[in-house]
Amino acid sequence: MLAMVAALTAGRPVGVPAPVRTRLESPNADQLPALTVYQGREIVSPMHEPRDGRKTRGVVVRRALDVNVEVLAIAEAGAATPADAAADPTMAWVVKSLAAAGTFSGLAHDAPDEVGTVFAYEAKEVSFVRAIMTFRIEFSTLTVDAEALK
Repeated sequence: MLAMVAALTAGRPVGVPAPVRTRLESPNADQLPALTVYQGREIVSPMHEPRDGRKTRGVVVRRALDVNVEVLAIAEAGAATPADAAADPTMAWVVKSLAAAGTFSGLAHDAPDEVGTVFAYEAKEVSFVRAIMTFRIEFSTLTVDAEALK
């Protein structure tokens, strides 16, 4: 997660908000646009090895971590650009910077895969769009130590 936030911070263009890790409260209208990185679902796939005609627990566990990147954007008052279009430059930056991050200095097997985006539109004191982009990062750890990368 820290490597993802760092990738979204480095070389950030003007107009793209600084990323925040795991924001617990929704930002106020005066804090928009906003970019937040949340840890999502982790899928764990233990590997088994045949030994003496039976399956035994392997030394490596494959993991796939879904990370959600939330982009909140607001349309400027009286602007012709709707809120969802206002989110486009930040969303494009997220995809570009995570692809360029590659394996996060060897922490992952490959660059994150973009697996989908969910859009929600909200109208409160101001109208804004919430785009939640999901990226999957695949990596492996030792069976006996989830912090030891393999």
